[in-house]
Amino acid sequence: MNISDTLRGLLRRWYIVIPGLILTIAVAVAAWQMINPKYERVGVQLLLPGATSIPDEGNPYLYLGGLSQASDVLVTAMSSEQEVDTLIEDYPGAELVIRRDPVTSGPQILITVTAGSDADAGKILRAAVARSTVVLESLQDINGITPGNRMSLKSIAVDTQSTLVEKTRLLGVVGAALAMLLLTLLTAGLVDGLSARKRLRASGGQRISELDDSDLLPEGAALGKSPGAHRGRRARRPHSTRWRPVRRKR
Repeated sequence: MNISDTLRGLLRRWYIVIPGLILTIAVAVAAWQMINPKYERVGVQLLLPGATSIPDEGNPYLYLGGLSQASDVLVTAMSSEQEVDTLIEDYPGAELVIRRDPVTSGPQILITVTAGSDADAGKILRAAVARSTVVLESLQDINGITPGNRMSLKSIAVDTQSTLVEKTRLLGVVGAALAMLLLTLLTAGLVDGLSARKRLRASGGQRISELDDSDLLPEGAALGKSPGAHRGRRARRPHSTRWRPVRRKR
């Protein structure tokens, strides 16, 4: 079956296709309303060296070398399941991702929050920024780092307004609409195929019923010959062609 046959079949079953298209639009609208959008906020923190690591009146941003490993340790501690669950447990559906900033080689920590509302995203981000400072201090307390050598965190950029993320919503709407459209096309094709099969069977049965005994020809007649044609041809063979026994002379 080619494309033109398929289109003609769908046109024949317009009473299935049109309601199916209307139902597809209704399902897409319902999915759009049911799936809530996500709100995303991002915060970036920079790990700075201790005061004794910087010369007097020195620029701390020039002494960031060697802090990448320390930032990895902090990211590992903040990304633990216990820390993340504690920060988002009061916000169902929220997500928190803490990692090294991939766009720079410096000791920057990227905090990404996704929540169901702008207010929730802001609360989670502020809590994560504050918690990272507490975790850093705790790690240094465990190792007995003196105050002059303690590293610190500085917030470089913290979003004050969320970005609306429609990706999940759009994927849900497109998936629901495609599923409904596919169901409509399959139903129309199935009904058209069954109808065509019934018509074919009905026409075949009608042709057989129209045949009577006079239409059934003998086997010889089907070959364009009369039943006695073969015998007549054998009877007309020349006498000389028959085989005779040869008698020997004594």
